[in-house]
Amino acid sequence: MSRMNQQTTLTRKTIMTRLGWLVVLFLAAGSLSYPAPANWVVGQVNNATGFKIPTIQKPFVLGLDLQGGTSLEYQADVSKIGTAEQRDAMSGVRDVIERRVNSLGVSEPVVQVTQTNNAWRVNVELAGIRDVNQAIKLIGETPILEFKERSTDKPRDLTTEEQAKMTALNAEALTRAKDILAEAKKPGTDFAELAKNKTENPTRKLDGGDTGVLTAATIGGSPDLQNLIDTIGTLAPGSIYENVVETDASYIVVKMEEKKDGPKEVSAHHLLVSYKGAQGGLSTRTKEEAKAKIDGIKKEITLENFDALVAKNSDEPNATSTFGDLGWFKTGSMVEKFETPAFAQATGTISEVIETEFGYHLIWKKDERLTKEPRLRMIEIKKSVATDFVPVDPWKATALTGKQLQSAKVDFDQRSGSVQVALQFDDAGSKLFAELTKKHVGEQVAIFLDGNVLSAPTVQQEILGGRAVITGNFTVEEGQLLARRLQAGALPVPISLVAQQSVGPTLGADSVTKSVTAGLWGFLFVAIFMIVIYRLPGIVSIIALGLYAAIMAALFKIIPITLTLSGIAGFILSLGIAVDANVLIFERMKEELKLGKALGPALEDAFRRAWPSIRDGHVTVLISCTVLFWFSSSIIKGFALTLGVGMVTSLFTAVVTTRTMMRALSTTALARWGWAFLKKGDS
Repeated sequence: MSRMNQQTTLTRKTIMTRLGWLVVLFLAAGSLSYPAPANWVVGQVNNATGFKIPTIQKPFVLGLDLQGGTSLEYQADVSKIGTAEQRDAMSGVRDVIERRVNSLGVSEPVVQVTQTNNAWRVNVELAGIRDVNQAIKLIGETPILEFKERSTDKPRDLTTEEQAKMTALNAEALTRAKDILAEAKKPGTDFAELAKNKTENPTRKLDGGDTGVLTAATIGGSPDLQNLIDTIGTLAPGSIYENVVETDASYIVVKMEEKKDGPKEVSAHHLLVSYKGAQGGLSTRTKEEAKAKIDGIKKEITLENFDALVAKNSDEPNATSTFGDLGWFKTGSMVEKFETPAFAQATGTISEVIETEFGYHLIWKKDERLTKEPRLRMIEIKKSVATDFVPVDPWKATALTGKQLQSAKVDFDQRSGSVQVALQFDDAGSKLFAELTKKHVGEQVAIFLDGNVLSAPTVQQEILGGRAVITGNFTVEEGQLLARRLQAGALPVPISLVAQQSVGPTLGADSVTKSVTAGLWGFLFVAIFMIVIYRLPGIVSIIALGLYAAIMAALFKIIPITLTLSGIAGFILSLGIAVDANVLIFERMKEELKLGKALGPALEDAFRRAWPSIRDGHVTVLISCTVLFWFSSSIIKGFALTLGVGMVTSLFTAVVTTRTMMRALSTTALARWGWAFLKKGDS
C-alpha cells in the first residue's frame, strides 16, 4: 500500500486537470514558437466576428551565420601603452566601436576584446549588415575628440513674416497644451496613454512621458528641467499641475508620479593642514609639525571663530575667500577617510582631527538633508524658436582636439578629495589649452566625443602646463567611465583590420533550412525508436518531446537566445538527451510490470527509483554547460546555453509531462492492455 500511496492520493479529476494545463501550455508555446497557424485561425475569427484578437508575433533572433552579415577582426597596437593600462584602454576602444556599430542600426551586434599572450584583438560581428565597406570605414575611423567654445556668431534677426509665423505657431502650441491639460484633468483619464498619443517628444513617447526617477545629476544637466521642478514645487504625488508650464523649448503638462527619498547630502566647511609628501601638498612642514599645528588649532577652534581660523591657517587654495566651504556633497563625492566621519558626526559640531592623503582636517558639519528625487510624466508640446527659422550651432570648434591629449585619468581634488578627471596635453596642446582657458575664464568649454557632448566644464582660471581637470560631482565609477571614454577618444590604441568574413543571406537561409531538416530527421528517428521499443509509452514520450520542442522554441524567443549554427546543434543534441529520462523510466516500469504489478503502482515505483539517475545525469550535463559557457568563446557559449536550457526543460517534460500522461493512461481501459506496454518475450 505504501508504494501505491502517491497514485491513490491523486484522483482522476486532478490528473485530468493537470493534463488540461499541459494542453494549454502546448498551445501557448506552439503559438509563440511558430505563430503563423495561430495567426491564421485568429484571422478567421477576426473576419467572422469583427472582434480583434491580439496575437504574439515575435521573431527568432538569428546570429551572423544564420542571418548573414559580416565578421571583422582587428589587431590592436598596444606597444605604446603600459601593461597595467592595456585592459582599460581596450575597454575604451570596445566602447567606441559599440557606439559606432549602434549608429548603423545593426541588430544584436557582438563586440568582443580578446587577449592572447601580449596580443590584443577586437572581434566585431554585424548580423544583417549590407554595406560592409561603410561598416569597415566607420569602425576603423579615429574617434573624434574636440574642444569647443561657445559660438559668438549671432543669427540674423527674424523677418517680420518669420516673427509673425513663430508667434502664431506658439499660440497654437499653447492652445493644444491647454486642451490636453483639460483632458488630463477629466476623471478616469489615463495620463500615460494620453502622453503616448499627444506628446511631441519622441524619446518619451513609448514610455508615456515617464521621466524615470530624476536624480540631482540628471536635473542639474538640464536648465529647463530644473526650472520645471522649481515651478511645480511641492506638487503631491499623483497630482497634475494646475497650469501649463512654459520652458524655453516646450509647453508642458506635467503629473507628479512619485517622490523618492534620494541620497543624504552634507554641507560642511573644513580646515586643512598639509605637510611635505601629502598628495597635492605644497607645504614644507613635516608630518609631525602638521599634526602639532592641527592639534593646537583644535584646542581653540569654535563655531564662532572657525571661518577666521580657516582663513588664517588652512593650506587649501583660496581659503581666505571660501573659508573652506565645500558646499553640499553626497556619498561618493569625497575620499572615504574624509567622507565617513563627515556623514557620521552630528550637525553643528566640529570633528576630531581627521587624517587623509591630503593632510589633517577639521570638519564643521553645518547641515544635512535628505534629497527628494521626483518621477514625472510629461506631455511636451514643442515651441517654435528663432533657430527653427535661422539654425545656429551654439558651439564653435577650436584648434585643440584629441590629437594633443596624452592621457585622461581619475584624480582627486587636493582640497576636498572630490572625484575629478585629470587631462594631460602634449606641448602643442598645452599652448592651445592655455590660450583657450585664458580667453574663456568664467565661461564653459565643451568636450565633444564623436559629435556628442561629454562634458562642458566652466573655466575657473587660465591653466598652464597642459594639465586640466573636469569636475562635476562625480562618483569614482562615473569618473572612471568619463576618463576611459576620453582616453578612447584620443585613441591611444590604434587598430587595424586583419581579417574579414562575410556570410550572404542566401547562405544563412540555407544553413537554417539544413538545420531544421536535421532536427526533423532526428525527431523522426527518435520517434520510431521509442515507438518500436516501448509501444504506447513510446508514443507518450514523443508527445512529451513535441511539448519539449515547443517550449524550447518559445524560450529562444522570450529570453531571447541568439540562434547560431552551434546553438542549433546544441538544441538537436538535446532532443536525443530529452528522451534519456523516459528510457530510464520505461525500462524500470517494464521490470515492475514483470513482477506482476498493476500499471499505476508500477509507474509510480518506476518514477521513484529512476529519479536519482535522471537527476544526476542532468546535473552533470548542466555542470559541463556552465563550464563551457563561462570559460569558452562566443561560438561554444551558444552551444552550451541551448544545451543547458534544454536540460532544464527536459527535466520538466520527463518528470511532469510524461508522468501526467502515463497516470492518465493508467486510469483508462488501456491499462489492461499488457501488450501495449510489454512486447512478447519481455515478460
